Amino acid sequence: SFTLAENIARLWVNKLSLKHNLSNASLVLLDNSSGEILVMLGGIDYFDNKNAGQVNMTTALRQPGSALKPVTYASSFMQGFTPATLIHDVKKVYKTKKGEGFIPNNYDGKYHGLVLAREALASSLNLPAVEMLDRVGIESFLKLSKDMGITTFTQEDRYDLSLTLGGGEVKLLELTNLYATFAREGEYQKTHAIKNITNDEGKTIYEYKTKPPIQVLGPNGKQVAYLITDILSDPKARIPGFGEKNPLVLSHPAAAKTGTTTDWHDNWTVGFTPSFTVGVWVGNNDNRPMQDITGVVGAAPLWNQFLEEYLKGKNKEGF
Repeated sequence: SFTLAENIARLWVNKLSLKHNLSNASLVLLDNSSGEILVMLGGIDYFDNKNAGQVNMTTALRQPGSALKPVTYASSFMQGFTPATLIHDVKKVYKTKKGEGFIPNNYDGKYHGLVLAREALASSLNLPAVEMLDRVGIESFLKLSKDMGITTFTQEDRYDLSLTLGGGEVKLLELTNLYATFAREGEYQKTHAIKNITNDEGKTIYEYKTKPPIQVLGPNGKQVAYLITDILSDPKARIPGFGEKNPLVLSHPAAAKTGTTTDWHDNWTVGFTPSFTVGVWVGNNDNRPMQDITGVVGAAPLWNQFLEEYLKGKNKEGF
């Protein structure tokens, strides 16, 4: 599966590189039940010195764009909001910690009036996500991110409402496991790359001991995880943001979310089936901007093709 990931990543980078000025892609595949890292593709070419090929982009710090919005909505569901909660998608000024006015914009430049939380998350609308974070509070968001395995939000006093739009750096590996936590019905489990080590005599000198997973989405964690999964696997709720035909739809039931950072620095797609979670990042290691490319164009086709190939011959599991 590593070779499969490498080949598909190369294929898409080559396909998109000229038009969109991108040079690299990175992919993580996790086994949800065990937390095993089945694939960790740090980049498409280790020996590419020009583009810092030795940097492992699965553990590099990058901004996630909208890929963190599910945390905002999970926090809100933990506090009693629901997918049917109505949110105003209208122009509004929010106060930042510095006392400045912050006016979020939607990707399509439009305001959509009253929207359901379900559509707002599935179609990745920015204004409702900021409004929701404002309601649940940044502290709740930061605590939940931490509980779900994000270790990189260390400057808590610096963060503002733009955090829900990707204003803090994350690692692809940790972000992928955050989604695997939704797939595990809200149970956090640490990822691991080594199962066991044996010496020359065949004696096992190390064996990974699985710790029992921890429910991090609160007393109704299973329900909260179910709602997020249901929204992220709802093709109808995605239509306002992505149209009817898009690479987030697999032949197997799957939940997925894209992310794009400002000025096209990073593209993301992370998604899961009941058994596996795949996270994809596309961009340039030196952080130079790509051209006019979003997560659904840059990362989603790679995510889609890899999962389709990987799941060939495996049973279709429903959530």
